[in-house]
Amino acid sequence: MEKAPNRSKKSNTPPARSKQEKMKRIEYKGKHIRASRTGGVAARATVSDKKLGIGATVNTKHGLQLHKRFWNGARVGFQKGRFQFIGRYGKGPFIINQSKKGFSASYSNSFGSYNFFKPQYSSFRMGGLHFRGQTAQMLQAVIMLFVGTFNLILFSLRAIYVLAWVVYQIVVFFVKFAWASFQFLKELVLGFIQGFKETPK
Repeated sequence: MEKAPNRSKKSNTPPARSKQEKMKRIEYKGKHIRASRTGGVAARATVSDKKLGIGATVNTKHGLQLHKRFWNGARVGFQKGRFQFIGRYGKGPFIINQSKKGFSASYSNSFGSYNFFKPQYSSFRMGGLHFRGQTAQMLQAVIMLFVGTFNLILFSLRAIYVLAWVVYQIVVFFVKFAWASFQFLKELVLGFIQGFKETPK
């Protein structure tokens, strides 16, 4: 008697989302309220002592987080028994980020930030909405392209202005030099003629 072939049962468990898919989210972030498409609504409150560099954050979704500032730009913390290390160094739009996994570089603007080494961690904010993942990466790329093009045009106009000013100054210098030379030669020739006329015969 032939045995019936084993039929594998289909699992009802949905496939795990990739890390890239998890980063695709739309979020509203207020002072004490955060609402996102994937994480729902959560409330939080933070108390801190800037002199001692310690603080605590209570979140209705993630619980209690304790953090301590180590040095300027770096802090450590604990949340749900996990150790956290966050470092942000630099002034201006370009910042070096540090975590337990290493370093990365990002560019910040009024709309969020773009991470050069890990683009999936980029963020984009507008009108209270907070985008992350591929959407934020694409929007930040558009903003940087626009800003870069505008700055390039502005730099080109300034370069043309400076070049025109330098050329103008050179032309003015040579015109003045030529006129002064002409006046000198004129006076010299007139002096010779006057002296020749006054010479007794």
